[in-house]
Amino acid sequence: MIPHTESQSAVSIICIPPELLKHIFLHVLHARKSHATNQRPAPNVDDIRSLRLTCRRFCQLASPMLTPELNVFMTEASLERLKNVSCHQLIGSGVRSVHVKLPYYDRYLAATISHFAYFHIYALDRHLSQLRAAINSEDSALRPVYEVPIWVDAAVLQVGEEMTSAWKSIYTGDPDDPDRDSAEHINYRNILRDAHRQYRLLFEAQEHMRQNGRFLSSITSAMARMPFVNRLDISDGQDINRKEDAYLIDRGYYASLRVVMLAPHTWLDASNMYARPDFEPPAEFLHRLPVEIHQAGVTLREINIQCSRPWSYAKLNMSSRERASLIESIQNLQTLTFDAGGKKRGTGWLPELRRGATDIVFDLLSAFLHASGLEHLTITFPEFALGSRSLGKVLGATQHKYLKKLRLTGATFMAGELEQYLAHFKSPCDIVLELPELLSGTWAEETTYLRSHSGVSTTVVASLGAELSDEQFRYTWNPEEERMLNEYLQRASSANPFTKNI
Repeated sequence: MIPHTESQSAVSIICIPPELLKHIFLHVLHARKSHATNQRPAPNVDDIRSLRLTCRRFCQLASPMLTPELNVFMTEASLERLKNVSCHQLIGSGVRSVHVKLPYYDRYLAATISHFAYFHIYALDRHLSQLRAAINSEDSALRPVYEVPIWVDAAVLQVGEEMTSAWKSIYTGDPDDPDRDSAEHINYRNILRDAHRQYRLLFEAQEHMRQNGRFLSSITSAMARMPFVNRLDISDGQDINRKEDAYLIDRGYYASLRVVMLAPHTWLDASNMYARPDFEPPAEFLHRLPVEIHQAGVTLREINIQCSRPWSYAKLNMSSRERASLIESIQNLQTLTFDAGGKKRGTGWLPELRRGATDIVFDLLSAFLHASGLEHLTITFPEFALGSRSLGKVLGATQHKYLKKLRLTGATFMAGELEQYLAHFKSPCDIVLELPELLSGTWAEETTYLRSHSGVSTTVVASLGAELSDEQFRYTWNPEEERMLNEYLQRASSANPFTKNI
C-alpha cells in the first residue's frame, strides 16, 4: 500500500534550509564574477554536488505547483495523459487531486445522422435567435449570456440560415444533387457528416471503456502511483463559462461548429434533447469510484460531488454489498461536498419528480455520511427540491462528533431532528443554513435550541425559509427578520424574531 501522508505547510523561500540558500546565492555570485572577468571557472566536485542538491530540493518544493489537479474525461486521450502524468515521478508526486468529469456522448445522436442533424438544426436556430436579439436589442431577454462579438451582423445570420437549410436535407434523407444544390450547401452538409462520424467514434470508445471497466481501472491504477493524491472530485462537466450553442461565435466558423458538435453533454442535457432518452448517464461512478480507489490502496481525505440533474436516478441505486463497500471506502474521509444544486440555476436535482428517486438519493447520501471522522460537510439541494421528505432524518442517523464546518442548502427538517443530530457534536462547529425548510414544529423552538447549544455557531443565509403545514406556506422570513435572527443566533441579541409568531 502506498502511504498518503505529507506535510501541509506552505511552500516558500522561508522553508528552504539556510545551508541551501547559502549555496544558491554563492553559485549566483560566483557566476556573476566569472561573467565579469570572462573567466571560465574550473570544475569543482563540491560545487557540482551542491548544484545537484539544489536542483533536487527545488524539484521537491516545486512538484505540488506543477499539476496539483488532474482532470480526467471518458476519452482515450484523457486516459493516456493520466497514465503519463502518474508514471512521471516528479509530476505525479505533485498531484493532490483527481477531478473525474463525466459528460457523455449520447446513444441516440450517435445512432443515426438524421437524429444528429435534427438536434443541431434546432440548436443552431436557437443560436441564431440569440444572435439576432443581440444585434437588434440590448435589452432583449433572448440575448445570450456571453458577449457577442461586434463583427456578428446580418451576413453571419444569413450563413447560419443557409446551414440549417442545407442540413434539413440530411434530416429528411435527401441525397446531394450537384445540379440542384450549391457548393456551399454541400460543404455545410459534409461538415455535419464528418462531425457525426467522429461523434459516433467518440461514443463507441466511451461505451467500450465504460462497459469493460477500463475507465475505472485506469483511474485507480494511476492514483495508486501518485503518492500524495487524497482528493476526488466528480462532476458532469458543467461549465458556467461555456458558450452554449455558439456555432458561429468564431470568425472561422468551421472551428466553432466542430467544437459545438463534438462536445459531450451534461447529465441534464438528456432532458432537454427529447422526452424519453434511452441512455442513462454514468451516474454509477458516484459510488463505484471511491470503492475502486480504496481497493487500489489510496486513502481519500476529501470527496466533492457536483453534477447536474440526471434524467434517471436508477444508476445511483446500490445493492447491500455495494453500499457496505462504499461505507468501508470512505472511513478516512475528512471533507465531503454533495452538491445536487447544480452550477447553473435550474440544473439541480429534483428527485421528488421521479417515483422512488428520493429514496435512492437519500440512500447514497446516507452511505457517504457514515464517514464518522468528517470535519467539513456541505450538502446542497435546490430550494423545495425534497418536497415533504426530511433530510434531517438522514442526518440524524449519523454521528459526526468532530464536525467543524457544516453547510446545508435546501435542507428539510422535522421538529427536533436538528437537535438530535447536533447532540453528538463534541467540538465547536460553524453551521450555515441556506434556504432551510421546516416541515413540522416552529422556528421559534428550533432557533431557541440552536442559540442555546454552546458548541455551535449558526448563521442563516438567504431570506427564505418556510414553516410548512399541509404543504402550504405559513410563514416566510424577510431580510430584516433574517438580520434579527442571526443576531439572536450569534448571541448578540436576546430577542427571538419568531417568538411573536408562535
